[in-house]
Amino acid sequence: MRVGVSKKEIIVAVCLFAVALVPRVTDLGAFLTADEKNWIGRSYEFVRAGKDWRFNDMLQTSHPGVTTLWLAGIAVVARMLLTHVPFTFEHLGHFVAAAQWPVALLNTLAIPAVYLLLCRILAATKSLQPAADLVPVLAALLIALDPWLVGYSRVVHVDALLASFLFTAALALLLYVARGYARRWLLLSALLSGGALLTKAPAIFIVPFFWLAVLLRERAALLHWTVFKTRSRDFVLWLLVAGLVFVLLWPAVLWVPNPEGNVLVLKRDLANAVITPHHMAEDYRLDGSFYLKTIITRITPTVLVLVISAGIWLGWLVVRRRHEINAHDPLLLLFAYAGFFGLMMTLGAKKGDRYLLPIAPAMDVLAAAGLWFAVLGGAAMVRRRRWVGFRSVRLAFAAASLVVVAVSGVTGWRYHPYAIAYSNPLWPDNLSQELGWGEGLEQVGAWLDAEVPNATVAAWYPEELGAFTNARVLHINAHEQPPVRYIVLYRNMFGRAPDHPANDYLDQYYREGEAVFTATVAGKEFAWVFAKDAYERVAGELVPGMRVGQEIATPGGQVQKLAVWVATYNGRATAGELVVQLKESLGGTIIQEWRIAAGRLHDNQWVEFTLPEPRLRATAFVEVFALGTQAGNAPTIRYSSDYDYRSSTMMLRSSGELGVSDAKPGDLAIRVQ
Repeated sequence: MRVGVSKKEIIVAVCLFAVALVPRVTDLGAFLTADEKNWIGRSYEFVRAGKDWRFNDMLQTSHPGVTTLWLAGIAVVARMLLTHVPFTFEHLGHFVAAAQWPVALLNTLAIPAVYLLLCRILAATKSLQPAADLVPVLAALLIALDPWLVGYSRVVHVDALLASFLFTAALALLLYVARGYARRWLLLSALLSGGALLTKAPAIFIVPFFWLAVLLRERAALLHWTVFKTRSRDFVLWLLVAGLVFVLLWPAVLWVPNPEGNVLVLKRDLANAVITPHHMAEDYRLDGSFYLKTIITRITPTVLVLVISAGIWLGWLVVRRRHEINAHDPLLLLFAYAGFFGLMMTLGAKKGDRYLLPIAPAMDVLAAAGLWFAVLGGAAMVRRRRWVGFRSVRLAFAAASLVVVAVSGVTGWRYHPYAIAYSNPLWPDNLSQELGWGEGLEQVGAWLDAEVPNATVAAWYPEELGAFTNARVLHINAHEQPPVRYIVLYRNMFGRAPDHPANDYLDQYYREGEAVFTATVAGKEFAWVFAKDAYERVAGELVPGMRVGQEIATPGGQVQKLAVWVATYNGRATAGELVVQLKESLGGTIIQEWRIAAGRLHDNQWVEFTLPEPRLRATAFVEVFALGTQAGNAPTIRYSSDYDYRSSTMMLRSSGELGVSDAKPGDLAIRVQ
């Protein structure tokens, strides 16, 4: 059998590399996904630790993510040296594209590698003759343009690299089996398996897959001691080479004073990953439908239909025409690869759509085969009326392939640079936490810089937004802090458990308010900006004699309750009591008066006051003062001078009754309902 690479294959591989490279590297750094800040920070510390021979500090995470850490870490250091900008999280936006580049490049290199491996694997596959040379080209193009793969290939994370390493390792294993257990393919698989295991723990799947491929090849012969011993010897060699790669690239496992301790840490973290859901308060549950939904929503409709076509055709061959297919047919093994990997991930407690990414290239290969089977089926129907030669069938397959590739290319173009946000357009587009990982927040950042560059913002993803704006960005937990003017909600806040805190923010802002800006990705809403009243100042201590007030327009022409935002100077105000009066007008009749002890007030919180029954009023005047307080421990009320919320102005007087002459610029922190 041919081992070398032909000139034609080299040309095709180079073209495939170019096709795959464009969507993976164009516009890198356009946005920052939720986990990338962690991986970029870890990668910098990882490389620093390696440079200083602090191997124990190279245990940055138990994923283990070593391939990602090496690639991104070296890129970050190179960026520092070239630009003389030190790495800090304040400068994170300066390093995003640089860190993404090597990850995208390595994932791109996997596509021509898959093509070259498939050329050798499928060359002798009976079910694909006489198109065994065309199917690998289409398969590689589908992988190159797969929006799910493209999206994750562009981010500093582990899942796309795992897909690249694990799938190429599996293909090399298939070659090892198909080529009479040739050692060159065994060693290649071992090297790639080592890379996969260094990337993410689910790569352990390659171990049982080794024996599955051997079992389907040998079947009953594997029970013979000589055969089993020979294959076991190869298996041990394969493990040793993979282990050597693992240890050489990650010295934290072995070359440390206490390797046993590091191994125990890995064992603990991996066990927790298997049995602990993302939301740690939840109990473990199997949820067998999760990844089925992932396949339906993340795989393109074209690929899904063609995979089903491949499954039907192969099933028919197995049942009706067994002489045309072997038990170890590579297409059957690719179905097994996708199915068993999906089963393994289903058994784990933590679930996420990206965890299933390693099956995506297998699905694309099966889709390419499925298109050939569909063309064959169509040719068989035509042959009933007139003769059709294999050359015509090959031309029909080539034409159909161009259509499929064009559809994939248009899909990628529509989503670029947000391929990570792709979802099946034929599936109901419900708001779900499985969509949205930071894409679109750079649009929010641009809007903030253009409209309110000095604003203070509270966001669900503060670091991801902060990398693209000069505005001050806080975590959404700070949404009630006085200076916060805007709230930024994000798509994946939806669809979470009923008791998840994200639902509180959605209820308060998304369902009750109106966004002042909406970021869209491929026509879908991904992020929303809501304005809120920000009261950044305090009116001064409410000592006896000092009064503040303001006329307030009542919503709907009636008032039932009001709220006042008080401050106690970190709880220092404990003496006396706060008095709140609702009046018909300035100097008018008191409608209702409330008194509350200063010691019961909490710093920087709204205090609500309710009327016994609603009062019909178009406007009302709210006056606030204190009794029995002393300078140094008196409460106060917040107000805004930077933003104009009302047509009226606040009033402030240090002694006596409020009058028209006491008007001051600003709005008091008062809400009327």
